[in-house]
Amino acid sequence: MLIEDLIKNNYLITPSAYYLLEPHYKKGFALAELIKFAKARGTFVIDSSIAEAFLLEKGLVSTGALGAGGGEKPLREAYKDALTDRIAGEMAQKDENGPLTIEYPESTPGTSLSSSPDVEAGESSISTGDAVESEPLVGFIPEISDENSGSADKTLISTGTHSKSKQSEVSTPAKEVFSSELLEGESFVSTGAFEAGTPAQNVEDNAEALPEEPSNGYIPVETTENGYSDSEEYYSGENGVKPKIVYGDYGIPIAYVAEDVEGEKSYSTYSNVVIKPKEGFHYRAKEIPDDWEIAFDVKSVKFQAPKVKNAASKEGEIVIQAYSSYFKSRLKKMRRIFRENPEIGTVIDIAKLSYVGDDEVTIIGLVNDKRETAKGYMFEVEDATGRIKVFLGRDKENASQVYNLIMPDSVVAFRGQPGRGIFFANRVFLPDVPKFRREKPALEEKVYAILLSDIHVGSNKFCEKAFEKFLEWLNGEVNSRAEEELVSRIKYLIIGGDVVDGVGIYPGQYNELAIPDIFDQYEALANLLRNVPGHITMFIGPGNHDAARTALPQPGFYEEYARPLYKLKNAVIISNPAVIRLHGRDFLIAHGRGIEDVVDFIPKRSHHRPAEAMVDLLRLRHIAPTFGNKVPIAPDPEDTLVIESVPDLFQAGHVHVMEYKIYNGVFVINTGTWQAQTEFQKMVNIVPTPARVPIIDVETARLRAVVSFEQFCEGV
Repeated sequence: MLIEDLIKNNYLITPSAYYLLEPHYKKGFALAELIKFAKARGTFVIDSSIAEAFLLEKGLVSTGALGAGGGEKPLREAYKDALTDRIAGEMAQKDENGPLTIEYPESTPGTSLSSSPDVEAGESSISTGDAVESEPLVGFIPEISDENSGSADKTLISTGTHSKSKQSEVSTPAKEVFSSELLEGESFVSTGAFEAGTPAQNVEDNAEALPEEPSNGYIPVETTENGYSDSEEYYSGENGVKPKIVYGDYGIPIAYVAEDVEGEKSYSTYSNVVIKPKEGFHYRAKEIPDDWEIAFDVKSVKFQAPKVKNAASKEGEIVIQAYSSYFKSRLKKMRRIFRENPEIGTVIDIAKLSYVGDDEVTIIGLVNDKRETAKGYMFEVEDATGRIKVFLGRDKENASQVYNLIMPDSVVAFRGQPGRGIFFANRVFLPDVPKFRREKPALEEKVYAILLSDIHVGSNKFCEKAFEKFLEWLNGEVNSRAEEELVSRIKYLIIGGDVVDGVGIYPGQYNELAIPDIFDQYEALANLLRNVPGHITMFIGPGNHDAARTALPQPGFYEEYARPLYKLKNAVIISNPAVIRLHGRDFLIAHGRGIEDVVDFIPKRSHHRPAEAMVDLLRLRHIAPTFGNKVPIAPDPEDTLVIESVPDLFQAGHVHVMEYKIYNGVFVINTGTWQAQTEFQKMVNIVPTPARVPIIDVETARLRAVVSFEQFCEGV
């Protein structure tokens, strides 16, 4: 709360000052006292020296802590020594049969993950639709009716002799605590907003001491390409292993064992993988004219994000102003969406409610906070003119359901009557997707698109044999006339992020890499994708594992790392998110990190059922509504994550589980992965669905078939 409260009042705080003040916040002092103290010293940046002086004045700490030699230590060093002793003490109690859990004080708890039940599996026989009559179809082609979801285990076309794989259920250790930063192996960029907890990580060895802090009060950090900020110093433990001491986003020390990178790994970049089209195979898609355009790409938006040199600079004010502009932009775009709903009625600014009287009106605003009361639900809503408390009674229609669906910072419309300092809502409107839309003209011929994501080239769990079989299949190595018809009409291939596994994305990743060099990972991916037939246009976007800006939105790959992709003749690099218009149908492509926040805030949502979380994002008309949780948001002056136009198809990935669903005419699909189950996924009981290829009928924006190469994926 301290970080968030200070930012709301246009004050900044350094990491070292944070871990000095946080334990005493709202217990030993109030926010107003701290701001008054800083204002008296003519600064809006609270650093460690300000924090020390404030705590001493309040009598919350003594004037110093005695060192080993009897002299006094600076207050911040005393705190660091105490935290070091605690970490070292807890590491000494490590259970031989299980991982160590570090528990931080209540003010900075770690995030505990609990696994959800596995997705029910099963296959169903569904009619074949357009299948060729003269040849029996191998497998199943889906016919999907509105509002029905599809399981990842349904409607498969066999590509060979299928050996059934057994999926073992791995239980999560009861005492293990996982960091929110490590969810799905993500890297993290601080966006300046307070998170619910400071992460803890599993520690294998002891740490004797934390690094010395320089005299200016700032912690020595290095910001790497993947968004991690950590110390470069190592300190010996009792067992001789050198754990790396890393500071979290707000100064809490985290320790983990340094990666052993001694010796070089030998690996292939697939330069010898050459797959040519099957002789005599006829591609009907070659004869169909190209009809695509990038309807939206972040790179086409003309603005420049502010850059901050250090916390003491006045440029910190620019960051605050940028985020203010960001949310004003979101509110403006959402108001336009709401005005398309005829049920909204008269919309009034919050500041003008006092002039309304008893008439029923509508307010539209950002939901800053929500809580449940004995008689209903209370919201704090803010627009560009002010903020107000909104009360929604339990007796109102769908009150409980709507309350659960509203995520922090989402934009919602309330219709009701104003009271004295409060607004009594009778109805709540989400931006949502209209139930009825104009039908689009039919195409002259069938055209298909393949949707993929999370290939993770470079991981030792990458299903390389399965991916090569997929490339052979694209080049005409089919098993039936039905498959031949499908392959011959594939004209587009869309890849939605995490195309490589990356380097340094999470602690211990080196041991799980087959290709430990980021340049070689992109070289390997390009060597594979060059075997995609030339008439197929590939659209490739970044994810959180890629060499790209970690915070959303991601304009594209860093070209110096992903140069081999840019050289592919039939590849188009897109942003995350992006909208691709294929033959007049809009495909919204996002990597899908917003699913993490949905699972955090909306009850009964799970990584095992990603399509449900994607529908929630669609209903809120935003790729990542919540600021300051697990998904880092860049300080851009415009919110480009708003879903301004309703797409025909919404694709995401990230959670490695394939699932699809239709909501109000929009086909929603999570496209799975090409990576077998990792050690982290085993710990949190996530069972991926690798090596499955969904084929989309572009005309209807619906699933035509799912082709499985899972039998060729080792470790499944």
